[in-house]
Amino acid sequence: MHHEIEYLYTMGRKRNQGKARKAARAKAKEAEALAKLQRAGLSHAKMSEDGAVHICLHGAGPLCFEGICHEFVTAFRQEFFYAADHIGDADPSDCLIAAEDATKDEFAEVWNDSDKMEIAISRLLSEGAQHILEGEHYDAHENAVFARYLEQHIAFELKQTQANMNWVKIEDLWRTSDTMRGDVHTLVKFFRKRVPCSCLEKKYEEVKSITKMGRCYNPECPIPCGFVERSKTFYCSRCRGVTYCSRECQKADWTEHKQCCDKLAAIIAEFEA
Repeated sequence: MHHEIEYLYTMGRKRNQGKARKAARAKAKEAEALAKLQRAGLSHAKMSEDGAVHICLHGAGPLCFEGICHEFVTAFRQEFFYAADHIGDADPSDCLIAAEDATKDEFAEVWNDSDKMEIAISRLLSEGAQHILEGEHYDAHENAVFARYLEQHIAFELKQTQANMNWVKIEDLWRTSDTMRGDVHTLVKFFRKRVPCSCLEKKYEEVKSITKMGRCYNPECPIPCGFVERSKTFYCSRCRGVTYCSRECQKADWTEHKQCCDKLAAIIAEFEA
């Protein structure tokens, strides 16, 4: 009888030890996952007392924060800001093109694969949505511009569903002047339409009454920086590559715009033939 009791006690102790080891491994795994998210830039990830990581990734999967897609986003961002610091009077389009050129060889498998590109975009959308929730609109603008540029790359280069890159849509999210950032309504709407969660619903209700702003591409536009209500702008009907606030501004810019317009119009005509 004594031996039976000792045996049962020993078996119970071993089971408890096994459970403790299993719980410790699970907790270590959760801690590792948390650390990985925080290293990836998701500093808002938190772990509760029960060891669970609490965070909404706004639709991003685990591949967004590790491997080549994660490395691509990091490198693209670095090259963009390197270009911004070293190209005189650079606007976002110059820096985006420079970032693409600088990363195209090393990350060819991302640039040439729409599925991998979508993973990179999901990472940017996840970060941008969280920036909005934390009131970091400057950083959210950056993520929006990067995501929009990569979306345009997929449509134009990979899937060939459009004739040109739509630079107007890209620049709607980031003005060329530090004092003329894209409006918050446009910014929040951009992310809200793309993330599957409802995290941005409340924020959108707060900002949806803000006037959406656009740009007049006439450099001599009398409106400061050409920053005008988007509802008052219209596209050049031939190339659909620039917008104006009035017919007067369109006529004033025609001498400068004509050469580019002819080229873009020819590309569109060939694409739609």
